[in-house]
Amino acid sequence: MSELRAPAYHRQRLLLFLLEQAGGHLEKLDLQKLLFLYVQESGANHYAFAPYHYGCYSFLAADDLDLLRKRGWLAEDGYDIKLQSDLMRYPWALESGERHWMRRWLTKNPLRGESLIREVYRRYPYYATRSKIKERLLDAGELERVRAAARPKGGAGKALYTIGYEGLHFEQYVNKLLKNGVRLLCDVRRNPLSRKFGFSKKSLTSLLPKIGIAYEHVPALGIASESRQNLETERDRELLFADYRETLPEREEALGRVLALMGEHGRIALTCLESEPHRCHRHCVSDRLAEQHGVPVRHL
Repeated sequence: MSELRAPAYHRQRLLLFLLEQAGGHLEKLDLQKLLFLYVQESGANHYAFAPYHYGCYSFLAADDLDLLRKRGWLAEDGYDIKLQSDLMRYPWALESGERHWMRRWLTKNPLRGESLIREVYRRYPYYATRSKIKERLLDAGELERVRAAARPKGGAGKALYTIGYEGLHFEQYVNKLLKNGVRLLCDVRRNPLSRKFGFSKKSLTSLLPKIGIAYEHVPALGIASESRQNLETERDRELLFADYRETLPEREEALGRVLALMGEHGRIALTCLESEPHRCHRHCVSDRLAEQHGVPVRHL
């Protein structure tokens, strides 16, 4: 067997350890649920999860598994994922104490299949909110806890949210949107590209509709990349935003589009990179809409 290239990230090695210690193969649903429980119970920050068709799901983990398959580490057989190489051949695996910890952890988590899914739903009802099978697996009281977890924060009225993805996993970002009842994400980056998983326009266009959130890019509300260079101090940012505010009257068509989207979807969110709204031009947009049209604004 030829030598395989070592996975680039520790999180990808974790997936291989999990499969190895589970006997070399797992059903895809079992892998996602066990990985979720491992992250919850160990406090690891390798992956985050969002509610999906069959409960907790990591889009990043699914992407990593696909990459590992393409590189020869894994094979798919129907709904199963199988390890294709003996990890004992690789020094980085032998040196990892996490392999041994994973073995002990798995002995305490023997459930598989629907029993495992039901256990996750009962312990973490939020992640069952978008499940296609929750009615079959849960009793009336458990389903009510799921419905309670699905109720949006702040009531059901219209609102304009703003959110940045800096420092967040894609799934953590998505959970903020879902928990606040956001129905559409309005991207106000001029060039919506990102090396971080899930945050390019192509990814957002593909992934968000799968969890019930629409996506629209409004590039006319963005700031040219050259204008964002060399922002070394807070004063530099203040000057940039002052200049941007002066251009907003020229962007009325784009601002009107945001208002129209809010009228159509009720709750929408403006998004850009920065985690703090005052460090991002999106707050200039939300401030103007609040001042000119009385739009209620909430920063996530």
